[in-house]
Amino acid sequence: MSSHSPRLMWKFFLLYLGVSLYGATVITVGNIFVNGISLEELRQYSLKALFFQVSSGVIIFQILTFIRLRPVLRYLQSRPDQAPVSLVWKRLISFPTEMFWGMVLFGLVVSPLYHIIDYLISEPSHRDLLWENALAILYEQTLSLTLAILFFILIRRLLRPYILRLPTEGIREFPRSSFLRPLLLSFVSLMLIAILLPTFYVLRITAAGAQVDVRMMVSFAGSTLPFGLTLFLLLGWQFRSEVEVLISAILSLLKGDRAWLDRRMPIMSRDEVGQLGVAFNKLQEHLSRWYQGIERELQLAYQVQQKLLPPSSHQIGDYRIAAVCQPTREVGGDLYDIISLNENRFAVISGDVSGHGMPAALIMSAILVLFRTEARLGGSAEEILSRLNRSVVQTLQGDMMVTLGIGIFDQQKNICEYASAGHMAPYLLRGDQVTQIPCSSLPLGISKDETYCQVVIPVQPDDRFLFYTDGVVEALNDNGEMVGFQEFERCLSRLNRAASAQEQIDALVRQLPEGHGINKDDRTIIMVEYKKSADAVKSQRETAGQRKTADPIESERDAG
Repeated sequence: MSSHSPRLMWKFFLLYLGVSLYGATVITVGNIFVNGISLEELRQYSLKALFFQVSSGVIIFQILTFIRLRPVLRYLQSRPDQAPVSLVWKRLISFPTEMFWGMVLFGLVVSPLYHIIDYLISEPSHRDLLWENALAILYEQTLSLTLAILFFILIRRLLRPYILRLPTEGIREFPRSSFLRPLLLSFVSLMLIAILLPTFYVLRITAAGAQVDVRMMVSFAGSTLPFGLTLFLLLGWQFRSEVEVLISAILSLLKGDRAWLDRRMPIMSRDEVGQLGVAFNKLQEHLSRWYQGIERELQLAYQVQQKLLPPSSHQIGDYRIAAVCQPTREVGGDLYDIISLNENRFAVISGDVSGHGMPAALIMSAILVLFRTEARLGGSAEEILSRLNRSVVQTLQGDMMVTLGIGIFDQQKNICEYASAGHMAPYLLRGDQVTQIPCSSLPLGISKDETYCQVVIPVQPDDRFLFYTDGVVEALNDNGEMVGFQEFERCLSRLNRAASAQEQIDALVRQLPEGHGINKDDRTIIMVEYKKSADAVKSQRETAGQRKTADPIESERDAG
């Protein structure tokens, strides 16, 4: 940052030189057209005096800038130990106002001094025109005020990038001012110039006994209009640009941009924009503390929710089970469970609670508890689902609903009973075939009298059952395109059958799009794989004998 220090001083030099030359130009034009001073007289004395004023003004302001901004220059030279951030910020904020009053003071001193010297060295015949000198001093003071406002605007604009780079933690209160002050001062000074120029012209022409040129008088008054308009546009544009920074930060915060929770709005002035920035930072600190508290609660809820879910890898007899549950937020509404019913039977469920976030997570926890209670009472998949539905209807009272699929595996009969309450149809992966298991009814929580049916699927060695939630097939890629069932089935067909269930689940998740934050639904996948030993497979084939199954999925009635 050391190179910024001389660059900043060079910018200030050009700024002071440009504003001073503008003021000298205005005075010269006034001397020619209003005071009637010839070019020869200007070359002999007035231009030399103006050159002295411009050069002395630039030197004085440059020295004053170096003195007042010394902490800033040290900070830019990568020496923050010699220039605390709070001191740097105060100097940068206060410096435009300081230079405003410095320019006013410079005009108050230089202009009267110039006219006093001019009065003393002028010829005796010209010393009776005291009123002309007084009016000229008044006009030049008004011009100095206008240049001071120009100083204030340009210096504030020049220093703004440096203020934006400063941290603003701890800046809460400061001496306040109003944006209306420079606006009012610029308006008053421009009005005075617009009035004094034609007035001075009329008085001089009248005293000389000549006729007043109305067009000349109007042109004097109108000559200040472009500059005044430019000054007002600079003030308005500066105020607008600073407000837009605040608006952008607020909109980012509303969109959930977490980066703004730890960032602070730069305080760029002492007027209403700066005060709004301070208020925004106070609100931001409050929101940050509140959000941190919510995050701690959500983290605790996540830990509790994860403890309710079974391990991601499971083995029951000859069955290998792997699962993955990915909530889009800290907690979610997807659920799964694996529970042993007796020594031969175990149940696997996959479910999805309507909604997202904490409400869905609370319902998800309740559904797990209710399912475990109903499952231990025994019964088929459809019976468990019917009892569970009545409990859910009584609990939710129609405010939310739950889709749920239950698969009960019987290791002795080598069958799977499956019943569904509006849940996604699972898949049976047998060899190279990917077969969907159609079975569905209304979701839980809608009607207490809903009846549920089930299907019975014979289980063969190396069969894989895949349960999932809608967040899997409805996932969006970077182009906003949904995965869909066809693409999902292609992903299933590409799985390596020789790999473990957990490895296949991991490979499947890698094939699904992450969407970079555009996916808003949780997703859960459970794979149940039947891996029987070679001797058991041979014995099963011998005892099976003549039995043939035309369709791997049979209704319970047909199986009976």
